[in-house]
Amino acid sequence: MRRRTVLSIATLSASGLLVPAPTPARALAVPDGPETLAPGVTLERSTSPGPVRQVLVRLAAGSSTRPVLLQRTLSSPRTPAELATAAGAVAAVNGDFFDIDRTGTPDGPVVLDGRALKASAEPQWAVGLDAGPDGWRGRVGRVVLQGSATVAGRPFPLAALCTRTVPPDALVLFGPEWGAGDRSLTTAGGLELEVRGGTVTAVRPPGPDPVPGDGVVLVASGTLAAALAGTPLGSAVTTDVRVLDDALPPGSTGFAVGARLELVRDGALTPVDEADPTWAALRARTAVGWTAAGDLLLLTVEGGTSRSRGATAVQTARRVLDAGAVGAVMLDGGGSAQLVARTPGDATVSEAVVPSDGGARPVAHVLALVPAPAGPQARTVALRPVRGAAAVFPGLSTLVRAVPLTASGAPAAGTPLVGVAAGAVAVEDRGPDEAGHPRVAVRGLTPGPASLRATLGTATGVLALRVLDPVTGLGPDRPLTLPAAGATLDVVVTGRDAAGREAAVDAGDVHVRTDPDVLTAQALPDGRLRLTAVAATPVSTWVRMSAGGLDRAVPAAVGTRPVPVDPLSDPGAWAVATVRAAATVTAVEGPALRLAFDFTVRPAEPGTTTAALVARVPLAVPRGATGLAVSVRGDGAGGWLRGVVRVDGASRPVTFAPRVGVTGWQRFVTELPATAREVLVERLYLAQTSTAARGRGALDLARLEADLPPLPAGTGTVPRRPRPRR
Repeated sequence: MRRRTVLSIATLSASGLLVPAPTPARALAVPDGPETLAPGVTLERSTSPGPVRQVLVRLAAGSSTRPVLLQRTLSSPRTPAELATAAGAVAAVNGDFFDIDRTGTPDGPVVLDGRALKASAEPQWAVGLDAGPDGWRGRVGRVVLQGSATVAGRPFPLAALCTRTVPPDALVLFGPEWGAGDRSLTTAGGLELEVRGGTVTAVRPPGPDPVPGDGVVLVASGTLAAALAGTPLGSAVTTDVRVLDDALPPGSTGFAVGARLELVRDGALTPVDEADPTWAALRARTAVGWTAAGDLLLLTVEGGTSRSRGATAVQTARRVLDAGAVGAVMLDGGGSAQLVARTPGDATVSEAVVPSDGGARPVAHVLALVPAPAGPQARTVALRPVRGAAAVFPGLSTLVRAVPLTASGAPAAGTPLVGVAAGAVAVEDRGPDEAGHPRVAVRGLTPGPASLRATLGTATGVLALRVLDPVTGLGPDRPLTLPAAGATLDVVVTGRDAAGREAAVDAGDVHVRTDPDVLTAQALPDGRLRLTAVAATPVSTWVRMSAGGLDRAVPAAVGTRPVPVDPLSDPGAWAVATVRAAATVTAVEGPALRLAFDFTVRPAEPGTTTAALVARVPLAVPRGATGLAVSVRGDGAGGWLRGVVRVDGASRPVTFAPRVGVTGWQRFVTELPATAREVLVERLYLAQTSTAARGRGALDLARLEADLPPLPAGTGTVPRRPRPRR
């Protein structure tokens, strides 16, 4: 018989309910040994002084799992999780550097199944990955386009295939694999010829019209655009496209992507220009390498988070060398450095590192590991806690799910039976989860070790767990702050015993009371507690949670109020820093600071140009702030407005606006982690990633503010009360 869950919703006053806010749940211990994701695929986590956290995925030689390059189209960025889940991958990392705020296309060449999708007449370095008789091998080589297009009898050399930037006075070929990217972003002015069936079907300015599936588009700039402007419709067009590729052997069915920096060659570190800030900075990094035994290595170093500061390019090279690499190259880093993996029993992948952006970033493409198709029958059963550690408190429950697995580690069909194998626990059926797999509530009876056993035919699985001592602390896993009426917040209620050990508590075991004019509460089938905001204006309140004989009051808030951090009126409080640019800061009427920039000082040098205001003394943000806001009067140039904040000692980038394209005042807000103990603002900056879009201009910035939830103040103790009867 399935138990009914009752949540009592009552008016709650702050009077007499004051207790310290619960501390966030401690991070679970990292397992010492490697985790098996699929046959021949392991994931290893490690932390070194700094602190620096890294995750290494190893694909063993001879495994039926294969590395695959995943992308929708060249100009359709997707998160690694989206691409990996759609392909059934067990792990994936981000790929090449890419045109992040414009076309979304990768910087370097792309070769897939022996065919070049993106290349340039200027030689570009690439890394090719291909299967050999003794495992996986990488090779660093150059990819060069040698091609031409003949329009109405006139031959023209091709400067590139599907490029992010059309060179001056050049002709570029775009095939259907280009995708939905706006080609007007690839060149200033110019024109394009749409070609179908070998004839010109349209002559127009470059734009977002899709490349026809049965044709191509030729984009011309400068003098070539003028030469082709009068091309009559119906004119004959032929193309001759040849690509010299040293990164893959002839006849290869592997793939190649851009390799901006080689890290390891022939088992030794390669020279790195440590004066280049791109390589010298401590930041998140991703690398791909290969061993003498034929193993493939995917390494991601977490950076820009409170738990990991990141690594330089040289440090990254040493880490992949220590893992046994005889060759390795750097992939994209910073906010793009991401690694996702599928834990056995999960239908989708999840983040194995915390992205420095604070959330998943869409990227041009990913390197993924995709298992070979396996039979549908279950080989094993994975028993895993739905939330937190494999632990439970006496008299309370935590949820466990049972997932049958195929030989590849993917979920299989069938419903395993779950029972108690040992120890003082009780099991109660809670029905299927969202994927249809059985879910049980495990209730602790007596402290000590215990175990569960699941069976499905000949497939079995065992989960060792522990019944902790009685619960002495109770609270949510995050601050109870909701932005506005109608917003929801799902939290895990976490308990703690006298020894400080923690476990998730099923929300069905928690008696919750709220002020119904401010918040409502609901226990979810997956064990979490859902709070829904009712109040329409910023307001503070308390939420009372009772379980295991404890009665605790937790502060909560709906909405935020702006709190000044800095008026941005004193230019003396800010220094100017630039990369491939020149800039000045002055005070203007508002009051505001005017950041005047010139991104044309190095017009041909590749890389991002930036102009930054650097706080001479980092600015403290009030604790508990959920957002940081700045008011900006733009110049219409369309730059990328970002900042750098130090969160609990680790610097991380934040984005206020992907493009400042208007000329009036706007208030931009970026999210902050409300759980942070300390947040300091270090810099505000404007960035331009496109060499074609570099120009001069100015931004006015005013009123740096924190969006602070109005959490109630006060401390105290709630007397212990009997647990409510159900």
